[in-house]
Amino acid sequence: MLNTPYPFDANNHAYQRFLTLTGEHFEVVRWDTTTGRPALLTLIDISSRDAFSVALLDTDEDPQPHALLAVTTDAALSLHGPIRGRAAAADYAPHLAMRDARVAATTPAALHHPDTPTIRPDEWLTVPPDIASAAHTPPGDTTSVGLVLLDRDRAQLAVVGPFPTSGDAQAWQSDTDGWPTIDRLTVALQPPAAESA
Repeated sequence: MLNTPYPFDANNHAYQRFLTLTGEHFEVVRWDTTTGRPALLTLIDISSRDAFSVALLDTDEDPQPHALLAVTTDAALSLHGPIRGRAAAADYAPHLAMRDARVAATTPAALHHPDTPTIRPDEWLTVPPDIASAAHTPPGDTTSVGLVLLDRDRAQLAVVGPFPTSGDAQAWQSDTDGWPTIDRLTVALQPPAAESA
């Protein structure tokens, strides 16, 4: 069983967090296969020396690029990313809020790839109507931008990107006919600070 080719990424965030938490309460013995893949963990209670083992079969990650969409107290939008996965984007929110006191709200937003002209219904985010009506973008220079498609009437948005320039973002077109009128806001895509890695 230990040499079966289960996909396992030892850098998986959940696995690393599990090791950190269990290491605070147990002695942890890691058993590896001949290829170096972790296959089994034995957790030993420090005081009683009782133990049990957990088999490590596989890992799962959310590979879709996301950005953390932030709204300031005056309804200015900003994008922070790309960040791999929705959970990692959500985890970045406290770091951003600690650095910028103007941030009033955040939400992870999937980055729709510009090579695909069709935006799926599940890529649209519902936002509070007051934010949808007042949202705007501040001027800014950056090497990467995202295109926020904002339906103010339905209070929904989707994010497409990244693009190298604002002109590239504004030139992008969806193949979906019959959309209601939407605003196309070009927003600087700011790389996340180092503490989110």
